[in-house]
Amino acid sequence: MNFKKLLDYLKNEKNRKEKFSNFIIVALIAVLIIIVASFFKTTDSMTLQNNDTQKQPVKANSSDSSSGNYETSMENKLKDTLEKIDGVGNVEVMMYFSSSEEQVPAFNENKSNSVTDETDTSGGKRTTTQTSDGNTVVTSKDGDKESPLIVKEYKPTITGVCVVAEGASNDVVKLNITNAVVDLFGITSDKVNVYPMKK
Repeated sequence: MNFKKLLDYLKNEKNRKEKFSNFIIVALIAVLIIIVASFFKTTDSMTLQNNDTQKQPVKANSSDSSSGNYETSMENKLKDTLEKIDGVGNVEVMMYFSSSEEQVPAFNENKSNSVTDETDTSGGKRTTTQTSDGNTVVTSKDGDKESPLIVKEYKPTITGVCVVAEGASNDVVKLNITNAVVDLFGITSDKVNVYPMKK
């Protein structure tokens, strides 16, 4: 009788230990899942933020000094060139641009895969695969200043030119001015307007 009670006690004790071990394993798996899920949630939100804000070209404002300098520089170069044509005289130039300057930065692509194998207490198995993609802008440092590393620059597209010249009342000079602008910028002659300067 005592021997039977002892066996029952030992069996109950063994069952309790197995249940406790299973409980610990399930608790650890749950904690691991929570940690992995929070890590990927943070990575996904960072990836979305990076893709939304950093994948687009960096656009310079129309008031940006580099864009303004480019436009002014082009107008001055055209003015100087046209004034050297015989019979043109003094020139004023205005150029129209379709967009501001665009700069395309270099990107670092971050790709990662994570595979998690889980086994529950009833013997069922589950495999979870997490994939994350992200892009970050490559930056370069110049002292304390950090700026994006630019790989491509798109200058503003010229859509029209207006020229006011002293000699434009002469049809031959006017044609020479129009042809010079068309050849220099590859725009059609209907986008070039040439007018005589007021005396």
